[in-house]
Amino acid sequence: MPSTTRFIRKAQMPAYDMWDKLSPRLQGMDIRLLYISPDGQLTHLAGPDEGREGVHLASVLQGDYHWPFDQVITEGAYQLGATIERTNVNKRVINFGVMIGGGHPPMSHYQYHMAEDRWWNGQDPDRDGWLGQYTRFSGWRWIRVRPAKTVDTALKQSPVAYGNNFAQWDVNWVCQTPYYTKPALFKTWKAADALVDDDRDPVAGEGIITLANRGDLESHVKYLVSSPGQAIVQDNYSNRYITLPELVKTDGTVLVDTDPTQRTLTSSTDPVDNLFYKIIRSSKILDFFLHDLEQTGLPVWQRFDSRFSFTVPPKTVVSLRVKHSNPNGIITAILPQRYRRGR
Repeated sequence: MPSTTRFIRKAQMPAYDMWDKLSPRLQGMDIRLLYISPDGQLTHLAGPDEGREGVHLASVLQGDYHWPFDQVITEGAYQLGATIERTNVNKRVINFGVMIGGGHPPMSHYQYHMAEDRWWNGQDPDRDGWLGQYTRFSGWRWIRVRPAKTVDTALKQSPVAYGNNFAQWDVNWVCQTPYYTKPALFKTWKAADALVDDDRDPVAGEGIITLANRGDLESHVKYLVSSPGQAIVQDNYSNRYITLPELVKTDGTVLVDTDPTQRTLTSSTDPVDNLFYKIIRSSKILDFFLHDLEQTGLPVWQRFDSRFSFTVPPKTVVSLRVKHSNPNGIITAILPQRYRRGR
């Protein structure tokens, strides 16, 4: 296969040094829409490569841009105006038309059915796909989508009648999480690289992990904590510190999610609460002598008796202080990036 790589001659350099002289494709000013099905199939819906898979966006797209919210308002008979009680953030619903076929040159009968079959196989009501939007200003932003209901567009005739090999359908997507995302930012801290604290402190190493929330929504830090040992982590953008339960080697790596709507602690090897540990906890005498063994038999989330209360505000840099009692301990902080709009 011949190579497409070529060198730019010196006389051609001015064409690449000035923005106005770049080709539209290199400037990348067009909005792009890309759909990734649950099975990983790509479909270019809009932009320079639209229709590459035989499917592209119709002219109407609704619900993809603005943040979906409602104001809860109360009014009284003798009240002047109204009172805004709170703001409800709703699910995001995206409505659009999709055209299958109709390219130049037009598709054959068989090509149309291949494109149609590929598109509908990627619309799974039980699994999320991803809708990506790109602009030169914001880069790529992504949101999880899945079909909201059955597609019931009425067609006047068969899509392949008279060799048309074309159909337009009305599609409705629902987004459980209404915000767009970018790849999360993360950094890893190793206790071996940190200075040892005072001998009176049982924690061996202390350090700071600095991350930025570039999104326009508040976010919650996630920590990956190695075992064995005990770690202390900062509660997002605050001066509060949370002591995690003592981890044993069998716990493996533990995910600490500071989002109160998610499970706080998840171990990669959560132990099964079997009959042996149930007998230990049922006996007060054994519980007195074998307290550590009883705790080890519990899943790590059941050994945690605290909670996280703060967040990282939008457009904010946070310096997270972390500690680990194991000199070889490793803590990775992950900060999701969330946006109200796709562009």
